[in-house]
Amino acid sequence: MKVELDREQVILFTPHHRIEGDLHLPATARLSDRLNAAKDFLPITSARVFSLDGRLLYETNVVLVHKAHVVMMMERHETL
Repeated sequence: MKVELDREQVILFTPHHRIEGDLHLPATARLSDRLNAAKDFLPITSARVFSLDGRLLYETNVVLVHKAHVVMMMERHETL
């Protein structure tokens, strides 16, 4: 059975990086649902990884972030 996923643009902070990209969620899920899920890693697609001072370090199709390293995560709005 295939679950339909929505793409949510997010900004995620770790102690050393800011990561911007897409987090794929089931249509009825919230960001907090994804953080509370049993899986240890968050797959972020179309990812751009920045230093905390704003320098772009690299871009990649997918980056997996261990949930234990997430300090803050929010929806990204196009006005940013």
